[in-house]
Amino acid sequence: MNDFALFFRKWLSLFDGLPKHENHKFCGKRVFLAFFAAIFCSFLEAVQFVSLKSSQVNIRVGPGKEYPVSWTFMWANIPMMMIAEFNEWCKVKFFDGTEGWVHKNMISRKNTVIIVEEYAVMYKYASKSHPIAKIEKNVICWVLKKESNWIKVEVGGIKGWIEAKQIWGIDYN
Repeated sequence: MNDFALFFRKWLSLFDGLPKHENHKFCGKRVFLAFFAAIFCSFLEAVQFVSLKSSQVNIRVGPGKEYPVSWTFMWANIPMMMIAEFNEWCKVKFFDGTEGWVHKNMISRKNTVIIVEEYAVMYKYASKSHPIAKIEKNVICWVLKKESNWIKVEVGGIKGWIEAKQIWGIDYN
């Protein structure tokens, strides 16, 4: 059973103890439709990138502490794509495709990016004018500014511009 099926089954169980209304079939359909409308709309929101606050964050298979941990990320500031929200939980996706649920307290709105190519060249200006550093794959950088397909970042106290195609963790369109 997939994550959504487990979540949906749990959500339906919330209604087991409710008193029945004379028109309970109609009410059930309205609740059911409202639920799916809310879920559908949450998936239509714009892509939002966040980062992990802590150096040890559990990624779970569902939105709650009762769900098993599928991964544990051991570094702070890792960029994640937020793809859904439910109560106090966010479903996130890492650049390698790993997905799972994280408690909102573990999420930071500070934008970071990760180098996804073998290396990225950092330039002094938003053009290929004056290279100032070479950054290796999987290094995490702080985002300072966006300009077209160039992203100004900071890493190790050095500030400069990197082409957006060399990084993951920001919507630059």
